[in-house]
Amino acid sequence: MICVVLVLAIQVFTLGTQANQDETKNRVKNATAPDTSSHEAYYAGFFHPYPNAGGGGERVLWTMIKAIQDKYPYIVCVIYSGDNIPCDTLLRNVKNKFGLSIKGETVYVVELSRRWWIDHKFPRLTLLLQSFGSVWLAAQAIHRFCPDIFIDTVGFAFTYPLIRLLTARIPVVSYTHYPTISSDMQNAVSSREAGFNNDQSIAGSAAMTALKSLYYRLFGHMYALAGSFASTIMTNSSWTHGHIVKLFGNPNMTRVVYPPCDTSALADFSIASRNPFIVSLAQFRPEKNHSLQVEAFARLLKAHPEFVAPADETPPSADELLKGAENASDLLAYPMLIMLGGARNIDDEVRAEELRQMAKKLGIDRQVRVVVNAPWPQVLRWLRYGKVGMHTMRDEHFGINIVEMMAAGLLTIAHDSAGPKMDIIAPAIKCDLSTTPVLPSVKEARAFLDTLDEAEPLLKALEFPVGMLATTADEFAQMLALALSAGAPVAEAMSRAARVAATTKFSEHAFCAAFYKRFNPVVRWLDIQRSDNEG
Repeated sequence: MICVVLVLAIQVFTLGTQANQDETKNRVKNATAPDTSSHEAYYAGFFHPYPNAGGGGERVLWTMIKAIQDKYPYIVCVIYSGDNIPCDTLLRNVKNKFGLSIKGETVYVVELSRRWWIDHKFPRLTLLLQSFGSVWLAAQAIHRFCPDIFIDTVGFAFTYPLIRLLTARIPVVSYTHYPTISSDMQNAVSSREAGFNNDQSIAGSAAMTALKSLYYRLFGHMYALAGSFASTIMTNSSWTHGHIVKLFGNPNMTRVVYPPCDTSALADFSIASRNPFIVSLAQFRPEKNHSLQVEAFARLLKAHPEFVAPADETPPSADELLKGAENASDLLAYPMLIMLGGARNIDDEVRAEELRQMAKKLGIDRQVRVVVNAPWPQVLRWLRYGKVGMHTMRDEHFGINIVEMMAAGLLTIAHDSAGPKMDIIAPAIKCDLSTTPVLPSVKEARAFLDTLDEAEPLLKALEFPVGMLATTADEFAQMLALALSAGAPVAEAMSRAARVAATTKFSEHAFCAAFYKRFNPVVRWLDIQRSDNEG
């Protein structure tokens, strides 16, 4: 009895009175115009507190909304936002950032004021407090508008029990980019390995390690219980899928839906006559491990003096390199490491400067350029003229930037783990220091190119290496030497195989097709529920 009273009290506190629900529903109805000529309106609430950001998660959000508008014109997409931006401005930004045209008549924005709870970096118990904060934020969201479908496109699993327990009629659709906690995180703590989620003060203490291991185990059980309330689950990669199934269970309800990657402009770049630029593209966040790139490049130059710039020559600046690539027919005679990335704050800018200082300390700064917050048109120019791409983050859940480098025609080297290993760079040339890695032969490359334009190009492309994988600085150095030395037929074959895989397997069309397979049953379930209620 007490439990029933408690649930009813939470319902009233969260959803408000029936009058409040009717008022909010009418407000959204009056502001939108779905096509109800053949089907009554449904309202899908998207829990995505950062809809104006320009990352891969936001591309997933808006591509999903566009897919719904294209197939279900009777569904209104209600976005729970903490960005405090008018709907028309938000849709213009989406058009400018992603090139997606979203119909304003079936989009409504509900502003949230409690986003601090998920933004704040708590000094301790961060995962737990931010997860509770997401529940508090979701409570405000459904108080301000209670939808027919709740769609989480960020990965706030702790919100799912709130939605399902308050009103069982609302299905929860989950798209998870990264598990909040994983066995890898738990293993890193228990093995006392210092890292991004386990600082040295804890890793160096047996007592603190035991406490944090217990905290992670308890949190993992809570996370698993919360995730089990989802009606259908999509994950962005095989790596994320494996962790989510292990945690949530529900293997039959969980499927990989690769995020959409806009590669149309990149796929038009010529593969021929590339400069020996080694291009890195990633935000200057600590987990991206840019220092491994600098170290690998230093080892490359030490092992291969032929790649060192002449002592009497001053290598060009970043701007001069681009101008030379565009205006000159002669290619640069030595490689340059070009590190492109966004800086979100002063900490990221400090990390970028530390990379410059590291290159200087290793004596390779003449051939390293760190470019912070380059505009996208400039990034495209680097991708157009570069020959090699490098990405060194361990356990990258997916890696949209890797897909972009492959689509642009770069010979791409990534960390031998998680998404790049399992989904993107497959098949791959792998590095084993006990043997020398080798490229396909010229004969194999020509035979592949002769048959690539036949039917089923993706199946043909997946029979040829689309990139390379490495783990240590020495392995990355070996792969860099291999890529820089690749002759025209082999380099072209690998680049074209990578481009076909990137533009086919990870396209917007592939995303929408996979999304519909997961979303159609949810809509049919709603139809049955309404039919039963009317009957």
